Amino acid sequence: MKKKITAIVVGIALTIASVLGANTPAKDIAAVEPIHLTVPTKQMLEDHKAEYEAELEAEAQEKYEHDKALYDQKIEQYKERIEIANDELEQIYKEQSKGTYVGCYELTAYIATGSPCASGVYPTVEHTVACNSLPLGTRIYIEGYGEFVVEDTGGMSGGVIDIFVPDYGAAIQFGRRTADVYVLDN
Repeated sequence: MKKKITAIVVGIALTIASVLGANTPAKDIAAVEPIHLTVPTKQMLEDHKAEYEAELEAEAQEKYEHDKALYDQKIEQYKERIEIANDELEQIYKEQSKGTYVGCYELTAYIATGSPCASGVYPTVEHTVACNSLPLGTRIYIEGYGEFVVEDTGGMSGGVIDIFVPDYGAAIQFGRRTADVYVLDN
């Protein structure tokens, strides 16, 4: 009971003091005394610091790898765009370098007879064609086949170009085809 009365008296005294505005001493929290750390506490703080720095480094490495992956992806996209643009430029160049369109010709193939061409030269694979409707020496571009020179004539009609090939098997395999033909500027 004595404890109970003492607690009540102290409570009343504090209440009166606060109502009357009595000054009660307060601890100055700004003036903190230095804390003296024990060796185990210092070691624990150093370990925690090392763990924290390792976490920061791991996060930085992860961000670097993420950013690098994004940049690598963008670089690949730019490379693809450049490749597409180069292909388009190459196509434009080919279109411009075709020359003057002379028509859609029927294409056949022929092989060497051992004699020179009508122009006096011997035929060359991937170079010589025979045609009766274009003058000898005319440089032509056959769409899908490349550039050739009219160096020979033959027994074909006006809308046919005979392409010189290396052997009979290649001539049979070539068969008959059609393609657009352009005269190249000399």
